[in-house]
Amino acid sequence: MSGTAIFDLDKTLTVRGCFTPFALFAAKKHPSSFISLPSILLAAFASYFGFYQRDEVKLLIWRKVFGGLTREKIEALGTEFGEIWAKNELRQETKAVLKRHKAAGDRLVLATAAMDIVAEPFGRSLGFDDVISTRTAWTADGRVSGTFDGLNCHGEEKLRRVKQALRDIDPCEATAYSDHITDLPLLLWVANGVAVNPHQPLRDAAGRHALRIEDWD
Repeated sequence: MSGTAIFDLDKTLTVRGCFTPFALFAAKKHPSSFISLPSILLAAFASYFGFYQRDEVKLLIWRKVFGGLTREKIEALGTEFGEIWAKNELRQETKAVLKRHKAAGDRLVLATAAMDIVAEPFGRSLGFDDVISTRTAWTADGRVSGTFDGLNCHGEEKLRRVKQALRDIDPCEATAYSDHITDLPLLLWVANGVAVNPHQPLRDAAGRHALRIEDWD
């Protein structure tokens, strides 16, 4: 019987996260965005020392770099970047794992905190059936509003979104892959949770919860 394979994106399928590289990619094409660079760096610095939450910094960068761009412009940027990312930034075993699940007839689901603008073209490039991601909010005239449509898609929110979008799947027939401790709720919800090149907190949790650990490099 075929099942469902759910994959995180950043540092699971890929060797690094895509949000900041996408912001820099877009800013290079729209130099006026670099005016916001000092405030972005300050927010990132404050986040590192615990003054700002990660979600707040992500929203600030999104607003400063992308706020006001037309749908046409940002979707073109996202498509170009997403396809480049899927071609150049994958872990060594990513395509082999996807191919194995595809051959078994499994439904491939990308569930990620990455923005939909990047996650959807990235997922299409690799043959995913579904993409669940952080959603862009739009103004009435079709521009990036500078906020998210809903919450940042990670942790418990990612699990909620997966359950909402995939109501017909049986978690007993599902496998989930992630590198990060924030995805522990998802990894424990499915029958087969896999920690891929995990950072230390997830590696420790994998030992406590008997999760499989894989090295895709």
